[in-house]
Amino acid sequence: MGCAKFLIAFALALALAPRAHAQDTKEWLESQGLEAVDTKAFEEFDAVVARVKGAADAIAAQERVVIFKQGKPVWQSNPKETDPGSRWTLRSVGRDLDGDGHPDIHFSSFTGGTNCCTTHHVYELKPRLRRLAVYSAGAVGGGDFLDVPGRKTPIMISADDSSANAFAPYANSYFPVMILEVGKRGRLEFAIDLMQSRLPGQPPPVCSLALASSNLWLKERCAEYSGARRLARTAEIKSKLAAIKSGRAGEKLSWGDYFSNGVLAAVSAEMNRYTYTGHGNAGMNWLETVWPGNDEVKVRFVATLRQTQAKSAFAEDLKTLARDNR
Repeated sequence: MGCAKFLIAFALALALAPRAHAQDTKEWLESQGLEAVDTKAFEEFDAVVARVKGAADAIAAQERVVIFKQGKPVWQSNPKETDPGSRWTLRSVGRDLDGDGHPDIHFSSFTGGTNCCTTHHVYELKPRLRRLAVYSAGAVGGGDFLDVPGRKTPIMISADDSSANAFAPYANSYFPVMILEVGKRGRLEFAIDLMQSRLPGQPPPVCSLALASSNLWLKERCAEYSGARRLARTAEIKSKLAAIKSGRAGEKLSWGDYFSNGVLAAVSAEMNRYTYTGHGNAGMNWLETVWPGNDEVKVRFVATLRQTQAKSAFAEDLKTLARDNR
């Protein structure tokens, strides 16, 4: 009988423990004048997006993420280190995002306003709370991590906006697709196996996955590699280049002539399709077929393209893609 009572008491303690943690979390938030916007729990952890209680607007709310262990705060973001009015989103708690077998947490901040931009944060929960990666996704945002059958680590689908405004206004700029995973150097990095195509002009391997059909943006990016569409784009580019040069002598043409009719945007997009699948050299060969010679605007175009790729947060990843295909 004594043993039965002990088992019942033990089971009760287990059942009530999470509620006790949640109560401690709530009490701490109230003691700080905060209220929970969103809460996700995993084992002894609670992750909370908190804001100043009763705040009238986003700036006054000073949203932040607080991580609790057994009801006690062990980490929180600092509102003073983010733009005023930033909003936070809890994306997942407890998933293994870097493939080491330990649970992690993923949350993101969005600045809103003129700065517009999203930053992703990945922290390990166990065996110790520590930062794994931070990714400033800019205006392209990024999203949740997606599981790929048979793959050890999940991936994030994103795009590189490092060439924004270089060859076209921001809204018309082409942002090449990036498939990212949590790296070992405190950042997200290219999932090389899903970006690097075997031959120039082929779609990246991610396009063969089921998620390439369910994600409409990725589906469209993958469709850009079809032979018919590639030929049509090349023909259109040649036509636009010919039209520009037919009106005036080459030495009288300026960057603006090429910028305004969209041909710089089209050529840079095609070059980036090659580069972001590991075939930048093939892209240069393609360029010679549509834009032969070395007129002043073309030389400037190549230099600008290289500059945008060099300033990308993923410049080293691009070099890795290229090295593996030599």
